[in-house]
Amino acid sequence: MKNTVAIILITCLIACAACTKLPIPDNTSNQQDNTDNTLPGDDMGGADKPADDTTAEGNTPADDNTSDPAVPDDNTSTDPVVPYEPVIPEDPVIPEDPVIPEEPVATSKFVKIVAAGDNLLHNTISFDAEQADGSYDFSPIYERIAYITSAADIAFINQEIMLTGKISGYPRMEAPDEVADALIDAGFNIINLASNHTLDKGEEGLEACLNNVHARDFEAVLGAYLTEEDSNKNIIIEKNGVTFGFLSYTYDMNGYTLSAGNEWKVDLIVESKMKADVKALRPLCDYLIVSMHWGKEYSTEPTSYQRKLAQLLCDNGTDLIIGTHPHVLEPLETLTSTDGTHQTLCAWSLGNFISNQHRLDTMLGGILQVELEFDLDNNLIGTRSSIIPTVTQYDDNARNYEIYLLSEYTQDLAAIHGIRKHASEPLSLKYLQDLAQTVLGDAIADEVY
Repeated sequence: MKNTVAIILITCLIACAACTKLPIPDNTSNQQDNTDNTLPGDDMGGADKPADDTTAEGNTPADDNTSDPAVPDDNTSTDPVVPYEPVIPEDPVIPEDPVIPEEPVATSKFVKIVAAGDNLLHNTISFDAEQADGSYDFSPIYERIAYITSAADIAFINQEIMLTGKISGYPRMEAPDEVADALIDAGFNIINLASNHTLDKGEEGLEACLNNVHARDFEAVLGAYLTEEDSNKNIIIEKNGVTFGFLSYTYDMNGYTLSAGNEWKVDLIVESKMKADVKALRPLCDYLIVSMHWGKEYSTEPTSYQRKLAQLLCDNGTDLIIGTHPHVLEPLETLTSTDGTHQTLCAWSLGNFISNQHRLDTMLGGILQVELEFDLDNNLIGTRSSIIPTVTQYDDNARNYEIYLLSEYTQDLAAIHGIRKHASEPLSLKYLQDLAQTVLGDAIADEVY
């Protein structure tokens, strides 16, 4: 058994030597004679060879004087012994770390503003929003434009009707407070309450509306106040490190007046007050926005009084004027201060955002979009602006109110518009397109940015 193991070991050594060209030991030198059957290093003794001269494989062993062809004879081989030299690979090429370009250092920052006009919620709109369980859902009205308003940093809406939680029709209107939920869901974060309908339900209705909107997540409520302390606070919010101040005024409240001592509850257009307010707030913010509920209903051009007020605001440092009330679109214009040192972007009127009015021209409104660029010191260095025309849509039964972009509106929709029951001529897509072009001209947005 041990002889067998020894033979196997020698065979392995021979194979290794053949691969590595190591010198092969002479087996015969380790044998005492041809009859000595003990393997070298076998301290325990080995088994005897087979009695005959036949190997286990049945082959006759070679003569002692003949070299085994599988095992070269060291005494007779003329091949030089080549020492084993391990092959050491060259140093692997390690790729250099990829060059990662440095991120550009910001040299400016941007803020996006959008503003919508009169959210004129006639009672028919509230009736349409009522659900089977008695709740109200106004969100379908704004679904088609929400991607625009929700993407802005500042999204302004003029809430024409007080959200008291009840429903009343023209001329003393009110609407459910669930309207505020739909506005929040659509992305509006600035709500204006100073309008000619602010006191439609008296001071009690105004207070109810203020409580309802403050219960939502608006970042600023403009033009009306719950307390005198609130009326004296500066309204400033921050976006992208830039501060924005807000003021708001209305020309009137349809003849209704606040009780003595409560005049602070609503901001009215008073030139001396406006001038003082702007001068006080402008140094405290980087950009000043003023909401103006003004002008002549159904006029597509600003009045001379609007221009006078706008120039006053411009001369005292106002940066943006958002005009509402006429229920139709008026132009977008850039004003220059009297001394030539300041410019003010003025949207004279954004028209109706939603309504149940019965005039063709009141079906066209607009969303103002403004992109502002500021340097790192918050100085305004760039402005681009335009108005996205919108269309109010409802059916013959004064149901299914929606706001469409004019760019997505169709003649088929115009043909089934419920206004055809009231207007002297049918609504058409061409009428709306022509009106937008006439009023806005180059200010019509060619893209949403």
